[in-house]
Amino acid sequence: MLEGKVAVITGASRGIGRVIAMEFAKEGADVVVNYRTRSVEAEEVVERIRKMGRRAVAVRADVSDPSQVEEMASAAFEEFGRVDVLVNNAGIISRAPLEEVSPEEWDRVISVNLNGVFYAMRSFGIRMIRQGGGSIINVASVAGHTPLEGGGAYSASKAGVIILTRQVAVEWGPKGIRVNAICPGPVLTDMLRSEYTEEELRKRERLTPAGRLGRPEDVARLAVFLASDDSSYITGAVYDVDGGLSASTYRLLHELLR
Repeated sequence: MLEGKVAVITGASRGIGRVIAMEFAKEGADVVVNYRTRSVEAEEVVERIRKMGRRAVAVRADVSDPSQVEEMASAAFEEFGRVDVLVNNAGIISRAPLEEVSPEEWDRVISVNLNGVFYAMRSFGIRMIRQGGGSIINVASVAGHTPLEGGGAYSASKAGVIILTRQVAVEWGPKGIRVNAICPGPVLTDMLRSEYTEEELRKRERLTPAGRLGRPEDVARLAVFLASDDSSYITGAVYDVDGGLSASTYRLLHELLR
C-alpha cells in the first residue's frame, strides 16, 4: 500500500511509533525514525527496516524545539529527496490533579504534545506543498475529547491536536495535503504499563466493549490506510481506536450500579 513512499515518524524508537515504522516498512515505505534520547532503540528499528529491504535512517530531534524539527526536515529531504507521509506520534503524559500541575509541567506537556505537532506540520508541510502533496497523520488520544482524570494537561494538549488537525486539513486541502488524526484509547505500551498495575489493566479490559486493550498494531494499521492512496478522499477526519470505550458511558454506569 505504501510502495515508493517516504515516511517520517516522530517518537519512533518505542511504543506505537516503533510499530507504525515497522508496519510502514512492511507495506513498502522508506522510513525516517525520529527519536529524542533512545538512540540505541532507534537504530534497532532502522536495522530491522533495512532487513526488510527498505531504506531507513534515525534522526535525533526534540519535537518541542522548532529549530531541531526544521533540521530534521532538512535532513529527511536531503536523504530521500521527498517526504510523502508525516506521522506526529511523539508525546508525553503527566498525571496530576490540575491544582498540583506546575506551570513548568504544563508547558512541558503542551510543548511536546501540541507545539511539537505544529512545528513538524509546519516544517514538513511547507516542503510537502512545494512537492505537490502529502499525508499527515497526528496521533492524538480519546483523552482529547473525554477528560482524563488526573491528566488535564495531557487532555488539553490532545484536544489541541484534534482541532489543529481539522484546521490544517481545511487550509491545506487545496494545496494537496491531507491531515487526519488517530485517537487511541488504552494501548498496551510501556507508557500505559507504567501508569497502571496488572490488576488495573485487567479491570480496564473487562470494561472495554471489545473485551481487550488495544495493541500498537491496531493504531499502526489505521495509520497505513491513512498514509495510502486508498484514503485519498479522507481529510480532517478523527478516528477513535479504543475498542468502543468512548461510546460506552451507559455501559460503564451500569457496571458501577451493579
